[in-house]
Amino acid sequence: MIEIRCCHQLPEAAPFRNAINALNLASARPDPFSTFEYYENHLRNAEHFPPPGNPRLWLLLAFSAGELVGYAALKQSRHRVLGLRAMKLDWLTAHVADRPHLVTRPAQAAAVGAAVYAWLLGRKGEWGLLEFQQQDAASPLLPAPVDATSGACRSRDWPNLANATIALRWNSIAGYFAALSKKSRSNVSRQMRTLLAAGDVQLLTASDPDARAALFELYRGVEAHSWKAQTDAGLGGDHPWLGYYTGLMAPEQPMQLVIQVLLLDGAPIAGLICGAFGQGLYALHIVYDERTARLAPGSAILLMGVRMAIEGGYRFFNLLRGSGYYKTRWLADMTETRSLQVYRAGSAFLWRRVLGDAARRWFGRASDTGALFNAVRREIDDRTGAAGAAAAWLPGPEERARYAAVIAQARRGAGECLSATQLAAVLPFETHRTERVAA
Repeated sequence: MIEIRCCHQLPEAAPFRNAINALNLASARPDPFSTFEYYENHLRNAEHFPPPGNPRLWLLLAFSAGELVGYAALKQSRHRVLGLRAMKLDWLTAHVADRPHLVTRPAQAAAVGAAVYAWLLGRKGEWGLLEFQQQDAASPLLPAPVDATSGACRSRDWPNLANATIALRWNSIAGYFAALSKKSRSNVSRQMRTLLAAGDVQLLTASDPDARAALFELYRGVEAHSWKAQTDAGLGGDHPWLGYYTGLMAPEQPMQLVIQVLLLDGAPIAGLICGAFGQGLYALHIVYDERTARLAPGSAILLMGVRMAIEGGYRFFNLLRGSGYYKTRWLADMTETRSLQVYRAGSAFLWRRVLGDAARRWFGRASDTGALFNAVRREIDDRTGAAGAAAAWLPGPEERARYAAVIAQARRGAGECLSATQLAAVLPFETHRTERVAA
């Protein structure tokens, strides 16, 4: 028999910290977003994540004969639906982590999933909507049990954002590049030649705490001139996400952050933040300076991320969710996911769904054409005219001096610094780049 215990404060689960982390490693898909330490950092910054209102933790721990055999990190949040107060349960790390899931050993997945459902459905008076986002085909939570689809409950599921992961079956960046489509090889090589011809290009990479802190400052400088600075995913200034990423760089985190920054004539123009965990490297955040868009610095930094993953000996490079139209060009395999919603009969959430379905039947539903662009990015470009803004990007003397000091600090730490010539040498195509000789 499986017993479910619910912790509403993470310290209540602290005695099971090691068991939680060990079970994650023993699961079918170990990931950095299901560790006790990741939950700690997430909850420290939870007030900044949607939905607002300081959601309440529901950490479900499943035990069999006193042994932890599964867990699911959920949150309870308050909403106003049709003018009424309504409660929702969903993943604690929804919209942040890759495919939040019920963590258990494969052999026990079905039994633990059934126990979790029975426990949650027995407490449906405490929620009007239960949602499990981004569930792939291996999820023990799909399909929903009969009790979640009839009687006092209704359910539905639909396609959600797919995960994009590059399986690293090459032992060099040259092998990977050769596997790209002919068009992609042509585009990437042309873009890199244009970038290297534009000035003095350098690449800085660091996981060492001191050097990484300096690169993070440079990264935020790039982000201030990125389209992401105008979204809730930004890191510039005093943005709420700053604390989240700073926390992920703490030494106790099982996921080790690595930061790469691309420089042009001493100024940062692109950056990539990755997390190393187990056999995988996870691309957590990427930015580039919009003013240098014609040089395609985003493609350059992503190519260097693939190189880092291959040379680091990782088995996969996880590009997280969405933007499959772009990530498949980089040979990412797309794992389809579904979102499951279970409604309590009579809840405001269910009535909103019924009214919404009726409105779609009456007025029609816009067809899903699988847009081959980032909708948020397109909206920002349309609003600001950023798509055509190729303004002069070189910083002024004071900013350049600040960058120089930070770059010097980064170079004093452990890490890699590739000059333009060294960068050209590691690329799997001819760039016609030679070291500049001082006059």
